[in-house]
Amino acid sequence: MANKLQQALDLCNKNEFDKALPLLEESIKDNPQNSEAWRVLAQIHWFHLRQPDKAYDELIEALHCEPKNIWALVLMGNLLSKEKNDIEHAKQYYDRVLEYYPDNAIALNNIGATYMERKDYEGALPFMEKVISIDDTYANSYYGLGLCYYKLGRIEDAFDICHKGALKSSDRPENPAVREELIKLFVTVAKDYIDKTNYINVWKGIKDELESVDHVNIRIVEDKTLNVHAKLEYAPLHAAKEHVIRYNPDKNFVEHLFIHEMMHLKMGQLATKANRAKAVVSSESTRTTFKRRYLTFMKKKHSHIPSQELDKVIDSLADGLGLQLMNCPLDLFVEHNIYKGYPIARPIQMLSLFHMEQDNINAVKQTATNGFFPMEIVYANKVMNIVTSMHFKDMYGINLIGQYHPTKKELEHAKDLYDEFKAYLDTYKNGDEYEMLEYFVQSFNMEDLIEIIDESQVTSGMKADLSMKGDMKDLAEGALPKEDVDDANAKFVKNHQDGADPTETMMMSMYMLEAMDYFDTLAIQDVYRIAIEIAMVGVSGIDPKKKYSIKSIPDKEFVGYQFLAYYYVSWAKAIPEKLEHLGLPFSKAYESAMQMYNAKHGKQ
Repeated sequence: MANKLQQALDLCNKNEFDKALPLLEESIKDNPQNSEAWRVLAQIHWFHLRQPDKAYDELIEALHCEPKNIWALVLMGNLLSKEKNDIEHAKQYYDRVLEYYPDNAIALNNIGATYMERKDYEGALPFMEKVISIDDTYANSYYGLGLCYYKLGRIEDAFDICHKGALKSSDRPENPAVREELIKLFVTVAKDYIDKTNYINVWKGIKDELESVDHVNIRIVEDKTLNVHAKLEYAPLHAAKEHVIRYNPDKNFVEHLFIHEMMHLKMGQLATKANRAKAVVSSESTRTTFKRRYLTFMKKKHSHIPSQELDKVIDSLADGLGLQLMNCPLDLFVEHNIYKGYPIARPIQMLSLFHMEQDNINAVKQTATNGFFPMEIVYANKVMNIVTSMHFKDMYGINLIGQYHPTKKELEHAKDLYDEFKAYLDTYKNGDEYEMLEYFVQSFNMEDLIEIIDESQVTSGMKADLSMKGDMKDLAEGALPKEDVDDANAKFVKNHQDGADPTETMMMSMYMLEAMDYFDTLAIQDVYRIAIEIAMVGVSGIDPKKKYSIKSIPDKEFVGYQFLAYYYVSWAKAIPEKLEHLGLPFSKAYESAMQMYNAKHGKQ
């Protein structure tokens, strides 16, 4: 008898319900008081044979045999609610589940889900809240409760419960994809939270607070030429009368960028007051060492770039490395201070960091595959991004570390650096961030590539602009063109087949003709410079819907397609042997533009 029921259950687990049905009927014939056999039979008739009336009768039998059969109670309540729209009687069965089994999280979650299917979110709340009080790792109920709050317009409660769920919940075999749904809801709720929050008042309040500390004005400057998100020019390091925060308005979540830079400023003020402030500077010695270490590699790898331009590239690479080595440890403290000190900023902080994580993952993937950079710089870049990702996971429960595909060595190195950061948090004193900075530099054996000096030693002749800049993207953001197509371009190519859209092709041809005429007025070296600068922007993808500007072509703002046209033509003219590596689907447009160009200039 019991053996037949178990065989039937095994067949049900394999979705072989036709085979299970006769075994259940035989089991009931052998023992008409077998409550569980009646319950499973009802489940098959309802879910798989679509016979709810028959299932109802079988559930009556199941509960007659055993009034406390929990799954028969839940199933009867669900059937009454969904099939007969009899909420009043369904609730009686649900109340009996609460009475008999107040600590069964799965059953209570099941009941809450039934209310939610009817869009009765108020009715679902007590069940979902009860489940979380029973088991605070149950992702299903975090998702359910978050969705209830969201649908009821309780955005702050929805954000908080999604946040807790992301941090505490774990995947379960019965619903392995629920955490992914929870994270999607988390992001959706955060966006709505941002829309209803006036973050201008938040960062202006911080600005007033900081200006009262050292009585130095903070000036906010829009700068579309920035390749980075934003940067702070700290007055003591720039011999200036005011602090300046520059930001690129085309970047996302600028309010978070303002708060981020102000936290840098606050840390700088406190470190200055404690006589522990330092700066990363680029000296002749560090630049010479950097070139000596990497010049041979760069010359071999990039023989197509003229020597004068290559020197600038190497200088830019040195600055970028110094910038990341400075920012990674300091940004950990900055984001920690935002997270702990300004809970109202958490929704925009979460989305901003999440967006940056996506960019960083793509950029790290690119630098790892294109062979453009020396391997030890690629390694340092990747490890520091993993450290940042570890911090993001600890704050918001979203684990993206695996998307970096770290090796065991990279992961262990990142963990060591992150553990060092957490140790500092326990005993933090103003200026400790610079000790951690030195630990980072030493761990990568790069002490001779950058110079860390006391703030008081900074002179006007030093390149101190590396100190406290607010960009949280990695070194590849300011890199030369990649040799493989990144994810952003790959997605663009998928949706824009070469020559498939005649209107787009004609538009690109006209923009390319304009670019050809413009480049005719420049020396080839200047075209190289433009090609390189556009590629620096293009590392993270160029959006045709956005606008762009570059320093090499001052006083000109490009629409997205126009910028792509200049990108393509500059490479076709200055670095044609690498053109195909851009992965841009505009060869047909370029052919058409060349025909128009030749006709216009009397060439065949």
